[in-house]
Amino acid sequence: MIKIFKDISKLGLMVAGLALSQTATAQLSVNRSVIEFSPDKLVQDIEVKNNGDFKIYLDLNAAEIINPESENPGRVELTDPRTAAVLVSPKQILLPPGQRKRVRVILRESATNKDRVFRLSVKPYTGKVKLDNDGGNKKASAIKVLVGYDLLLLSRPQNANADLKVKRTNNSIEFANNGNTNVLLRKIVQCGSSESDCVEIQPNRLYAGETYRVALPKSGPASRYPVKVWKSVGIDNSKASY
Repeated sequence: MIKIFKDISKLGLMVAGLALSQTATAQLSVNRSVIEFSPDKLVQDIEVKNNGDFKIYLDLNAAEIINPESENPGRVELTDPRTAAVLVSPKQILLPPGQRKRVRVILRESATNKDRVFRLSVKPYTGKVKLDNDGGNKKASAIKVLVGYDLLLLSRPQNANADLKVKRTNNSIEFANNGNTNVLLRKIVQCGSSESDCVEIQPNRLYAGETYRVALPKSGPASRYPVKVWKSVGIDNSKASY
């Protein structure tokens, strides 16, 4: 079984302090979770916003994902700006409450034969939070909950082709990507005798050379229990039934 939700930004939970009386929240938001580069669009912007009530600092770092189709892909941090395939500017941000800032992401090395896959981590950190004492002798303290994002960056080759092969049995369905670019299986639904009798199957982003096999919730022939699949390759969307 392969990993799922590789297209969605990973959320990391970082906690500072000890929860004794109050909780302070830093509500960081990012306007994009997936960034697609193309040969004619090698520069992209994202926007980060602090919806919380205290200032936060952000560290932004890019990494390349090696063999994303495998069960244990590698991750190489791009720390040297002289050789990095992806540059991020700025790499550190002070974000006051209610403020938003733009971050520029530059792809310096495009994909050639098949996709190149990168991640952009957006990690917040902050100093102490000062809370008023409740009037007694107890010392007031707080817990700060900071959520960090791991955005997906995709570079497709010029001759991008997602050659998706599907095998269906009464009990399972298998998707194999024999092409050179990823395909997003953004919605998979198996229905019964009526359109209201449907069960959703976990979606997945399928990288080149990757296979995704799942057991079907309803056992039976395709004529009785069809599986509907909505897929996307970049901005191209399609739907098929199996």
